[in-house]
Amino acid sequence: MVKKSINTVSKIIDEIGNNEVDLDQALNVAGIGWYSIKYSLTLSMFLIAAIIEPVGYSFLLPAAKCDLQMTNSQRGFIGSVPYIGIVLTSFPWGYLVDTRGRKWMVIYSSVAAGVFGILAAFMPDLISFTIFKFLSSLCIACPAAVPYSFIGEILPARYRDITLSIINAMQISGAAMVPLLAWAILPLDFRVNFGLYEFRPWRLLAILYSSSFLISAAMLSFGPESPKYLVSQGRHDESLQVLRKIYSGNKLQPAENYPVRRLKLPAQDQKEKPSFVQSLVKQTVPLVKPPYVKWMALNGTLFFGLFATVNGLYMWLPDVLNRVLTGNSGGLTACGVIAQRLNETAVKNAVCDDSIQPITFMINTIATISCALIALGVSSTIKLLGKKTLLILVYLIIGLCCIFINVVTQDVLFAILLSSLPLMALAIGPVNAFAVEMYPTNLRGMAISLSMMVGRIGSIVGTNIAGLLINAACEVTFYFFGGMLLFCAALAFLLPKPKNKPTEKNVTHL
Repeated sequence: MVKKSINTVSKIIDEIGNNEVDLDQALNVAGIGWYSIKYSLTLSMFLIAAIIEPVGYSFLLPAAKCDLQMTNSQRGFIGSVPYIGIVLTSFPWGYLVDTRGRKWMVIYSSVAAGVFGILAAFMPDLISFTIFKFLSSLCIACPAAVPYSFIGEILPARYRDITLSIINAMQISGAAMVPLLAWAILPLDFRVNFGLYEFRPWRLLAILYSSSFLISAAMLSFGPESPKYLVSQGRHDESLQVLRKIYSGNKLQPAENYPVRRLKLPAQDQKEKPSFVQSLVKQTVPLVKPPYVKWMALNGTLFFGLFATVNGLYMWLPDVLNRVLTGNSGGLTACGVIAQRLNETAVKNAVCDDSIQPITFMINTIATISCALIALGVSSTIKLLGKKTLLILVYLIIGLCCIFINVVTQDVLFAILLSSLPLMALAIGPVNAFAVEMYPTNLRGMAISLSMMVGRIGSIVGTNIAGLLINAACEVTFYFFGGMLLFCAALAFLLPKPKNKPTEKNVTHL
């Protein structure tokens, strides 16, 4: 009998009888086509929804400040609520995803996030609004992270990096939906009396932002479970069924033509499985001891500075931009205009103003789309530039932009400098890529999760610091964030040299 073989590059498989192949080989055979692209786009909708919800606060809260009677410090706290929820629930959701499945956990969490977010739009006061937004935030960690691994588990290995880079750029461009929807809804002038409160445009906008979770969940409900999860659970037949479906959709051939008949299943450990707490301790303790503790501290600090800026300070971008562009900016810096506006309000004892000028929406939309295009371009050239160089440049350039905000007196320059903040997201990929090289496989997932959690804490701190300082010490705000990013740029020099990956063999013989 002739020995059969599988070529994982050309995806040619002879009749292999009862020979087993691993999942990566099986995915190579299933290939890539319209079905995989459609499925990846569906999963990217969750990532976009998880961006729209917290970023939407940057327009929602200024428009709601009069109805909910919010101070700047209160707005800072409420703006940090999504990140508080993510920090509190990242580990529990990760555990549920690994034990209960990718698909339904993402769907259930997204439905809950959407429903609680919509209910928040009907709350009459600040306390009830915050409570329902907090309940929604407890469900965001799952759709904000799981789709990345889910996409990687339905694609052949050689397509994963470029696909995830494109998805990352799409996520940034999805943030453009925030100012576009706000531009369409907030200028509307309607009031519906509900007794305890009036239903105004910002409440409709809150409903639209949260509905993105429900739309994503509805789309995924028609898709299959991750084949990798099914294999990990020993569900051989179900995993093969999913792979046949992917093959049929990509190749436009009958599912019966899929040549793989058997998959290699993971060895079943006969020992009693550790509890969630025991597993958590086992995976965490090595990371806070040498030799990994120094890398944990470095990665955590880099993520802290990154997220404090891209999620914390950025939350105030529309409000600051609106105040500067509607003020008398002749010869004044941005902070000078903000101080002038505060003095005018104090003298006139003016009625609360929650209007946002159209130019603010326009500048935010253009800036977000521009950042997405730049992110896509830079992601495609990262091999030429090198991830360490890219990381240092991003921290350095955005840090200098924050500092120069205190110097420029031209509105156009100010708008460009402030609108550059979303480009900090370019640093997320390189920091995670270094984490993959720093830690062994058995600790890698927990290391990245802990580092990202420190980053989310940075989001909370950054949002609240900006809320407290933006009026009281405006210049200090931008010097603080700029200095923090320059400090992170210096720390990035301590990262190890990137490792050269070994050449992978193209042919696997069975």
